[in-house]
Amino acid sequence: MRLLKRKSRTFEIQVQEMTLHIQAATDVDEESRAAALSFWEVLHSYSIRNPDFRASKRPVTVPADAPEIVREMAATAGRAGVGPMFSFQGAVTDHVGRFLAREVNEVTVNCGGDYFIQSRRRQKLTVLRRPGSSVAVVVPANRQGVGISMASGSDRGRSEIDGLAVLAESCMLAGAAAAGVRAILPKENGLQDALAYLKQVPGVIGGVVFLGERIGMAGGLGLAA
Repeated sequence: MRLLKRKSRTFEIQVQEMTLHIQAATDVDEESRAAALSFWEVLHSYSIRNPDFRASKRPVTVPADAPEIVREMAATAGRAGVGPMFSFQGAVTDHVGRFLAREVNEVTVNCGGDYFIQSRRRQKLTVLRRPGSSVAVVVPANRQGVGISMASGSDRGRSEIDGLAVLAESCMLAGAAAAGVRAILPKENGLQDALAYLKQVPGVIGGVVFLGERIGMAGGLGLAA
């Protein structure tokens, strides 16, 4: 397949409540929109017909004849120990990114802090810790694409998360693992247990958690100098 010349710009597409920000070749706007709508419709339709898939906070099993994106989403969320809908946004982001990556050398798709990145150069992304404070994390170069899920600080039970970033082999896995971290942090020894959890989830490359004045790091996600 012929690769398009690298001439990129940033544009956005709206699919229902999701806004995807895309950096890619100039002539993939319509392809991006059509792909995003198609993936969203498959997942939305399946979740409406299957209440357990839509509502469960724990892993669920889907039949072998379920759509491919549904099977991948359920399996990925299962690896992280959470319900499949925690990876809904990441699934759409991933599949749009993979679709475009067949046509362009480099592409970034961002939806609400979930990223699919395929780039020959390392990238820096900003994690907001609190008003007026931020930290940059480094996403290594990757020709096959990686996923990262980021969230800024908010109150979560007894714990106050100042910021969170999880890097994984896919965006849907990063999002699912980030949900797992948020579930663990309010518990006693939450930060320590959350970092141990990230190290145990297959396919998670690394993560960083900002909790009050403490910073916890796991695996291969580093901070920018």
